[in-house]
Amino acid sequence: MDMQGLGYVVLPRLPFKDSRDETIYDYLFKRAEYRADQELKLGQTIIKLVDLAKRFNWSSDQIKYSLDRMVKQEYLKLDRLPQKRGFIVTVLNYAEYIQLGNYNKKIDPAPIPLGQQEVDEKMKNAFELFENKTARTIGTMEVQRLGYMVDDYGEEKVMEAMKQAFRSKGNNVNLNYIEAILSNPFSQRRKEKQQYANKQQNTKYGRGDGCSHERTSGKVGSIFGGQVGRLRRKG
Repeated sequence: MDMQGLGYVVLPRLPFKDSRDETIYDYLFKRAEYRADQELKLGQTIIKLVDLAKRFNWSSDQIKYSLDRMVKQEYLKLDRLPQKRGFIVTVLNYAEYIQLGNYNKKIDPAPIPLGQQEVDEKMKNAFELFENKTARTIGTMEVQRLGYMVDDYGEEKVMEAMKQAFRSKGNNVNLNYIEAILSNPFSQRRKEKQQYANKQQNTKYGRGDGCSHERTSGKVGSIFGGQVGRLRRKG
């Protein structure tokens, strides 16, 4: 087949908000080329709104609205010419779009920053300990909070606080309690020791376990020879 033409244009596939925008962009992209006699740069062309309106059977306002929208999307750049001679339209990234080699490149996934890798490795043990003890998966917000704790106090201190919290509260531990231990470990330990001492004291004197009544009865009975009951007057 004998093909006659003025060359070819490589059109990029871009996301557009309206089909009218896409039609105008494709037309401008085909028109955008270097013209030495018009002092235009690569990717530029000159347009008039009335000419585009006649070509596509849309109003000048519709054409301008589409152009402004593509400017906001950073697809185009508009420079108004003096004396109502129209606009210089610059197709942004034109030089990259017309190179076929750019479409064949495979984009490798961006490597994870080294700092992020170190943070994830640091928090791994803390995550596993918390999940294993609570028998549930950590939520997104909890992951973030736990990460902040490790950054502020270090993984070793965070894990010590976790173990202390699990010894005190069992498996029903939340991050607020762990954070309280980290922020004020001495007052938290003092509080736990006081609770333990109160518990031991209550056990010793039988408080709260139903033993106080029996102890009192035994003491009263010993005064009267082990007999507990009503006293009768002789004679």
